[in-house]
Amino acid sequence: MGNDSGLPSAGEQRVPVDKVLNGLEVHALEPGETAIEAFILLKVLDQDGDVAWSYRTTNRLSREELLGALTVQVDVLRKSLRDEWDDS
Repeated sequence: MGNDSGLPSAGEQRVPVDKVLNGLEVHALEPGETAIEAFILLKVLDQDGDVAWSYRTTNRLSREELLGALTVQVDVLRKSLRDEWDDS
């Protein structure tokens, strides 16, 4: 992608994470951990003020590794929601 000027479009330009998250905060890493890659799921307001979902990545993540990590997170969330349902 790009635009008529030959420059990358806004979605293709890489900028520091804090420039994208606009003051949002995340939980700190555990002592001794070092971030090396990230997949960020974003709930955004689009240009019309409508809620939309988007994602961003740091470098090229392995699709297999990303799928595995997301699958585990979905399973953990599903269990947590099921446990909440069972407790009510």
